[in-house]
Amino acid sequence: MEKMLLNPWALDENGNFVSIEHAQKNQEYFCPTCHQPLTYRKKGDGPRAHQDHFSHKSKSKCTGPSESDIHKFVKQGVFEILQSAIENHRDLPVSWTCPECGMIFKANLLKKAKSVQMEKDLDVARPDVALFDENVNVVVAIEIVFTHDVEDNTMRFYDDNGIVLVRIVVHSAEECNNLMQKLQYPDSVNVCFNKSCPRCQSTRLNRGIFALRNENSDGIVGLAVGFSNPFGDEPILGLRFTEQDKLNAITITQKQWPGYQLHFNEAHEFPHAVFVSQQQSHAPSQRSYRPRPHYPTLEQIQHQKQVKAIRRSYAIRSKSTKKSGGKRRG
Repeated sequence: MEKMLLNPWALDENGNFVSIEHAQKNQEYFCPTCHQPLTYRKKGDGPRAHQDHFSHKSKSKCTGPSESDIHKFVKQGVFEILQSAIENHRDLPVSWTCPECGMIFKANLLKKAKSVQMEKDLDVARPDVALFDENVNVVVAIEIVFTHDVEDNTMRFYDDNGIVLVRIVVHSAEECNNLMQKLQYPDSVNVCFNKSCPRCQSTRLNRGIFALRNENSDGIVGLAVGFSNPFGDEPILGLRFTEQDKLNAITITQKQWPGYQLHFNEAHEFPHAVFVSQQQSHAPSQRSYRPRPHYPTLEQIQHQKQVKAIRRSYAIRSKSTKKSGGKRRG
């Protein structure tokens, strides 16, 4: 480590980390490594003082903060920022770039967070800082990377268990003096909101079927396929229904809304399933989700496909008979 960065922070008399930019004269400070007294020196105070720093009062062979000291400082700083934001009910916007599609995304890191804890033991993983929802489930894991990156099995654990992984990489001690910026612009987040990005198919985003509700009431207007949103309550909608999705939608409708009938709308701009009550002539409307009475039912669609298949088969046989010069049988 460079000499100019030997002691950019210290411990105060209460054992708390203090950055050089928050240090004050006439206060006692101690080295995080050897715990010997330090002196707060201002820029220009001495031939080597080209920036504010702490130095040992007496001759010492101590080389300054170790990797564990830097890691501990960042971890504690991030924890205090998050704890303060949660206690004061403040949002914490973060921005990151997806390495697959290159798109930039923004989200509120504390959208679902109700509490924060350091070194939470999750058996397979032990995140530096963890955020918990109202049910005390881990929703976000923050890992501080200084020299050793997050292990592959730990990253898979977060993906498999629906935990958002936020990586904060620290390259030098100077970066520790602006932890808020490091937190708001993390080096990576294992979430992509781009529906056409291959990352969406391989990360922790859970594909599911979600209810579309009327804005003016609690009425259900339809069903849509999308991804669950780890940063909020609103899902990421707009995916096209697969055949398996349609079967799942039918099952969900029969179980939760008996008496309703599904009509699949294959509109390119927003492919979704809408359903109307069999007891009502008109279902509640909601913007572009308004059901249309001329849509055929699933039974009608299946019947039409069968009729088309029979006609196509008959046309092929007729064409083959004419080419061969044969005669059609009565």
